[in-house]
Amino acid sequence: MTRNKLSDAAKKKNALVLYRLPNKKKINVISGEAIAVSDLSDIDNGFVINSFDGKKRYVIRDEKGNIDLQLLPSGKKESTKERDFKQYVEKIKRGIKLNKFTKVVAARTLTVTKPKDFHPITFFEKALHYSQAFVCLVFIENELCWCCASPELLLQTTKAAIETYSLAGTLKDTIDFSEKEKEEQAIVTRSIADTLASFKELKKVTFKTKVMANGTLNHLLTHIQAKKKRKLHWHKIALALHPTPAVGGFPKQPAIDFIKENEHFDRSFYSGFLGEIKNGNAKLYVNLRCMEATRSQLIFYGGCGITGGSDPKKEWMETNHKIDILKSLLVR
Repeated sequence: MTRNKLSDAAKKKNALVLYRLPNKKKINVISGEAIAVSDLSDIDNGFVINSFDGKKRYVIRDEKGNIDLQLLPSGKKESTKERDFKQYVEKIKRGIKLNKFTKVVAARTLTVTKPKDFHPITFFEKALHYSQAFVCLVFIENELCWCCASPELLLQTTKAAIETYSLAGTLKDTIDFSEKEKEEQAIVTRSIADTLASFKELKKVTFKTKVMANGTLNHLLTHIQAKKKRKLHWHKIALALHPTPAVGGFPKQPAIDFIKENEHFDRSFYSGFLGEIKNGNAKLYVNLRCMEATRSQLIFYGGCGITGGSDPKKEWMETNHKIDILKSLLVR
């Protein structure tokens, strides 16, 4: 990563990453430095965190150094009001009727005052309860502090193949998925399949659908795999996939443009991606079921896919359920 180091050397900051891969016990630790980068094409090792809009990117590398976990970033956000969120959903539905798009993911925030006894590592340890999730804490001094228990793989690569998830449709304590949830998930699957088909370096795309649980929430999940015909750098696939219709919408650009114009907060790293890069191979997850910590607040994020059949009241409840995955840890 010579090019990035030269251009961004002044932007290095102390950082700590703790993460555990799904269905694993090992906790991986990176205590080192974070480098702000604009280009991912020469990143073959390190831990990457990328914002939803791609305007903020960091690569964190192992280096000896002292990390002060009290140096949380400043900044405040307000909780999304239920009335405003429901109006946002209705506006999306009007756009769907006008054929501007077929799906948009509506997101919201819930903000609480940071408890005096809050500690990022203690919170991460509680999140390990979600054994099937990618559980991660990323801390960069005075810059960011995020914790997630994400169910969604964005990309896993080997020399021979790649794997990704189509994950959408969410129900609490049941697997009786309606046509709305099935349609929402099908949109994501078709979009990912089309994206992978555009790469001449890939072949033999296969699909396998099942129900995935994350806490009390159940999701429709399709494993999508493709074999490689020849070498393909991970960043090309990741940036082509992200944001998938599971976190943005479909068609991609009209949905993202609508989000930028109508969502009244900065998603920042919510629904971006993060994960490890080792020897040119990636294990990247979407930053969902997540919380942002600042000096004075804990900010929880949740979103839901809006289609023509969406009910604003049910969508609000779905975001509550998703936010509660991490928020419930405050009382444990």
